[in-house]
Amino acid sequence: MDLRDLRAFLAVAQDRSFTAAAARLGVGQSALSQTLSRLERELGVALFDRGPRRAPELTPHGRVLAAEARALLVHASAVEAAVTDDPTAFIPLRVSGISSVFAGLMPRIIPQLRADRPQTKVTLRALDRQDVSYELTAGHIDVAFERYLDAPSGIDFELLGMEPLVAAVPSSHPLASRTSVDLSDLRSEAFAMFHRDSSPTAFDSITGACLRAGFSPTIRMYAEDDVVLLSTIASGLVVAVVPFLTSLHAFEGVTYVPVRDEDARTPLSLLRRTGEKLDAADRLAEITRAELHRLAKDEKQRGRRAISFPKSARSAG
Repeated sequence: MDLRDLRAFLAVAQDRSFTAAAARLGVGQSALSQTLSRLERELGVALFDRGPRRAPELTPHGRVLAAEARALLVHASAVEAAVTDDPTAFIPLRVSGISSVFAGLMPRIIPQLRADRPQTKVTLRALDRQDVSYELTAGHIDVAFERYLDAPSGIDFELLGMEPLVAAVPSSHPLASRTSVDLSDLRSEAFAMFHRDSSPTAFDSITGACLRAGFSPTIRMYAEDDVVLLSTIASGLVVAVVPFLTSLHAFEGVTYVPVRDEDARTPLSLLRRTGEKLDAADRLAEITRAELHRLAKDEKQRGRRAISFPKSARSAG
């Protein structure tokens, strides 16, 4: 297998379109199709279910290859960096995160870590939830921010806190002028959400909060990341209920309105390999706890619901 063939395969798997993937890779659609056909012949399995007027879907063999190909390409990049860089000049730290953490937390904690540990070379990755445990235990990442409520097997788990949910509405929406809303105020709105397959805990937290408020959200569209979600809201097409960290990402045309329901929350957790001690990872965890406590204090001073912390949470000092 050629690494270029694997990159082509992952592009189609991600875009679910030969046309879009070919444009992104800068190759002809026919050449891309031939590349993937050659890869299927080489492996002796079908990687995509294809059909007229239907987006290509990964077969079971294709899903296995997608997970392994991502890891292989990341490892290939790491090998290249290890050969070309001075191996004594940096300490690698590979961090994965969910979309809201990229939107609202990474820009706050990673610069602090780099200032405090200048030799640390941080790599950030976005992973599908089903790949996180494997990537951690296989040693492909060192730290993962997720929404687990308990520890997967072989993983050290820390519940960092419970994030309050926030309404995200178009800035032209009548609710945008409110200082807070009840979830029931959104009952007649069209929602955008992340699909449950990619974010089951957040999905269940949001839909559960809506059900407690007396309605089931009408989901107009599913988004793949916060940029797509917020852009769709800014376009005036939908509203959303998002974790607090997403609301730290200022996005033109979107207004965040606190939700009054005290139980409308979703967990934020930190995952690491069991028993592994990495100074940079320890320091990142310390910085994260301190930043979350600082954010909670700021929200409380504004009279808003803030991140709540488990009784066993370590001091942020």
